[in-house]
Amino acid sequence: MSLFSGALIAACAVVAIAVIVALALPSGEEAGGSGAKAVSEPAQSASAEERSGAYVGAQQEAREHPTSAATVSFVAVGDNLPNETIGLYADKKAGDEDDGKYDYTSLFEHVKPYIEAADLAYIDQETHIGGNDIGPNGYPSFNTTDEMADAVVDAGFDFVASATNHSYDWGYFGALDHSLAIWEKQPVAFTGTAVTAEQYERIATQERNGIVFALLNYTYGVNDYTEDSLPEYAVNFIHKDRIAADVERARQVADVVLVAMHWGTENLMEADEEQVDLAQFLADLDVDVVLGSHPHVIGPMKWVSNSTGSGHRTLVAFSLGNFLADHDEPYDKNVLEGMLSCDFVRQEGSADVSVENVKWTPLVFHSNAERDEFSVYALDDYPADVAKKNRALTDKKDPVKWLADTTEKVVGQEWFE
Repeated sequence: MSLFSGALIAACAVVAIAVIVALALPSGEEAGGSGAKAVSEPAQSASAEERSGAYVGAQQEAREHPTSAATVSFVAVGDNLPNETIGLYADKKAGDEDDGKYDYTSLFEHVKPYIEAADLAYIDQETHIGGNDIGPNGYPSFNTTDEMADAVVDAGFDFVASATNHSYDWGYFGALDHSLAIWEKQPVAFTGTAVTAEQYERIATQERNGIVFALLNYTYGVNDYTEDSLPEYAVNFIHKDRIAADVERARQVADVVLVAMHWGTENLMEADEEQVDLAQFLADLDVDVVLGSHPHVIGPMKWVSNSTGSGHRTLVAFSLGNFLADHDEPYDKNVLEGMLSCDFVRQEGSADVSVENVKWTPLVFHSNAERDEFSVYALDDYPADVAKKNRALTDKKDPVKWLADTTEKVVGQEWFE
């Protein structure tokens, strides 16, 4: 190749990437960030016109001629499901009780270093941020105050999924509209629920080190409502035809496709038949990683190979478990949680992105007998004396050992260093 040809290709790649960024950003906004992690504004979904012609051509050109090798580190956690006791805790942390102010940041302080250290981080926000007028509420109709969005961002999360069985708990009181308005102001890519057609069609994306990631999100259902009883666009439900179409659209704007699935059987530490079927369906679509939530316990993690001969394989975490959840009944397996971590790697001169260095980090949710101390710990950082005060583990002679042994049994030994 001549120097002129090499320069021309490099210049085309730079122009193509610039076109992508310009089209992905909302009008009048720029990518930005703060702290240890570079945070870009969530890209808006492309219009039908943008997804065709020059737009798609520019993206294909950028993928075919990547400028350099790249690695992006990634972490993912499960259900952020705070109830009224956690709301009361946040109220006290913010100052005077019942003053209408809440501070959730201390709940994440022990795991924040893990989240901030990653280039990209995902969380399933199971409750809607329905407003401080409704206030903190727990089962059966959950609501979380606005300050939780600030705490999630402060902890270092970039991708937020919201399609869950609690997505419309206070929806008819305006909670969904309020939640979308809150998340639209945050520097995250948010998906799963919507109040407009534009939000419903949007592909949530983030870019790191020249690699573009898309997040799709679906739920098996919504408590107390049928799908046809909800407003149009409100919640993304699991429908294979919809998912297949979304994955195809996501592939036009991203190098990596992540799919968050709110599925499975509560308190079952193994994949049920529907999860196995859907996991194979997603693998046959060449999805890169599946992030499972809903069962409130951890589940197995495995590679699922495409059955149609593409050679692709999909990493499936059937359930990451809870992340922040203080169940009224303190069951031991509900406080055992997980964090998936991996690297997305693109080699020099290649357009392909591989999933490498996959690891499962056991987490634990701590709640004392008085229910006035809450936090999430990595199991390696969980002090033995603190573990013995966890109200869900009081019957365990060695709580830390039980948590470690159960994780290895459920998830699989191959995912630990």
